[in-house]
Amino acid sequence: MGAGDAAFERTRLASERIARLKRHLAPLEPDAPGGAGRADQGVLAAPASAERNSHLVVEKLAQLAPYGWFLLHDVHWPGRPLARLEHVLVGPGGVVVVNAKTWSGEVDVVDGALRQNGHDRFPAVETALAQAAAVAAVLPAPWRRLVRSLICLTAQPEMQATTGSGIEVRGIDCVAAGVTNLPDVLDSPSVLLLYAQLGQLLTRPQVPGAGTVRNPAYRPAAGCPAAPRPAPQRLVVRRPVQSRSLPPHYLYGRERRPVTVLRVVGRSLVAGLVSAALLAPALWLIWELLPK
Repeated sequence: MGAGDAAFERTRLASERIARLKRHLAPLEPDAPGGAGRADQGVLAAPASAERNSHLVVEKLAQLAPYGWFLLHDVHWPGRPLARLEHVLVGPGGVVVVNAKTWSGEVDVVDGALRQNGHDRFPAVETALAQAAAVAAVLPAPWRRLVRSLICLTAQPEMQATTGSGIEVRGIDCVAAGVTNLPDVLDSPSVLLLYAQLGQLLTRPQVPGAGTVRNPAYRPAAGCPAAPRPAPQRLVVRRPVQSRSLPPHYLYGRERRPVTVLRVVGRSLVAGLVSAALLAPALWLIWELLPK
């Protein structure tokens, strides 16, 4: 096969591959019959479903209000300016960071490990632990131990389990009961103070120059004292004080006087005269003691 035949064969194979790709992509093109409907439905269904599930979780968590719980929705993840926390509850049982999942299939906890359809979901558990640690890090020391995480499953409403790392996994119909069953660790004034403090910490700008996030779910409770804001500190730049008692060889030429040739010669002559004056008596005594 010559060079021309080989080039023709490569061109023919490339044309056939392009034709096959067009046949596979034809149902997804907007101009194809029924293609636009399926494509648009696939693109729009996921955001609509996520938004619907988020509203459903918020509605379930709002049932905790009569029990003294307050909700912060869609707030900053402390220490990660581009990440968000979906739901944060503050109430008599402490602080609960709720992370909603729309996993399908079979979800269970086996030997302390969270699994979905037989696959380990350790990254989700690790994320829940990191969220609780981030929220605890911005709180005063006595309140840090009161922060925990909870994974809410919208597709498994009756799910109730706890992972080996202590992360509770609850179906959406069991979230309210799981939160209200927590032991009371805060009284009402402490709940209001903690809610106000977290409301400011998790909605303030995370990046210098960024605007404050407008969180429609955060409302200061009646009689809730505002968390004190730290007073702005003035940056004071102190210049290093140079000691004047340093030896001359530490002054690196700025305060050192230049040494000239005449000064070196003069010092040598003075040193020679002093040495001669000191050695003259000894030399004269040796001269007298020598035999004549």
